[in-house]
Amino acid sequence: MKTIKYRWNLLLFVMLIALSFSCKKESGSPRPEPTPFSASIEGGQTTVPASGGKLNILISAGADGWWVTSAQIDWLTITRMYGSGDFKLPVTIKANTSGQPRVISIKVNPTFNLPSVTFTVNQDK
Repeated sequence: MKTIKYRWNLLLFVMLIALSFSCKKESGSPRPEPTPFSASIEGGQTTVPASGGKLNILISAGADGWWVTSAQIDWLTITRMYGSGDFKLPVTIKANTSGQPRVISIKVNPTFNLPSVTFTVNQDK
């Protein structure tokens, strides 16, 4: 009878030790690191003729996300307002019939609180 009680106590002791080792706090999965971010206007041209035109914003974001902010105006069309990774973003500017030069700012914002990139696009009158 003593032998059974001894074995039972030994078994409980071994289980408690095994349980204490298996319950170590894990450091968790590693935090994601941002990839380098950049955005530029293809060809560097930020002036559009009065007749209108198209620009491409080249976004380099690796696997990270980005989004675009700009005034919502009827003469500017941005084909996509958010995405992830590397992307060639077309921007279309309609003809300027106002007789006045036009200016618009387009801001590309990366994730991970990296600095955004702002473009000022001018259109002739």
